Amino acid sequence: MKLVPLLQTPTAWSGVAERFAVHVFEGHVTLQQMDQFELVGDTWLARHPGKLVELAIIYPSDSRMSAEERKRMARVIERWQHQRVAACTVILATGMLGAMHRSVLTGLLMLAPPPHPAKVFGTIPDAVEWLTPHVRSLSAQLAPASLHAAVADFCDAFKAR
Repeated sequence: MKLVPLLQTPTAWSGVAERFAVHVFEGHVTLQQMDQFELVGDTWLARHPGKLVELAIIYPSDSRMSAEERKRMARVIERWQHQRVAACTVILATGMLGAMHRSVLTGLLMLAPPPHPAKVFGTIPDAVEWLTPHVRSLSAQLAPASLHAAVADFCDAFKAR
């Protein structure tokens, strides 16, 4: 299994394998890039209707989103939430800052839960393991080992960009 790139910007990539989508971020994501994400997502979903499992991976950076960017990103996230069977976010920041970000996001998920299972993690393997049953419910032939390998390969390519 291999994740096929759908969008590659300098700070954000998206890839998909069957019904499993992975989004990787590091650094600033502009409003224009968010527009690109929406356009690519709309186009892909129109060609491949059905449910999805999504994994978002956020690498540590010093960038901060403006209020307008946060609002826009929330709209992008909510746009396809009814298409998801499950989703999780991995925040790879370490120490107190990483713990704080994961706690805040977990709290937001408790206050405004999406219509599907969602969880926040600090490591990629833990997130992929949690998502595996959901992915297999949509694509039974995707083995857990191939999911881990595909995500690791995609992240390695992203880091080498």
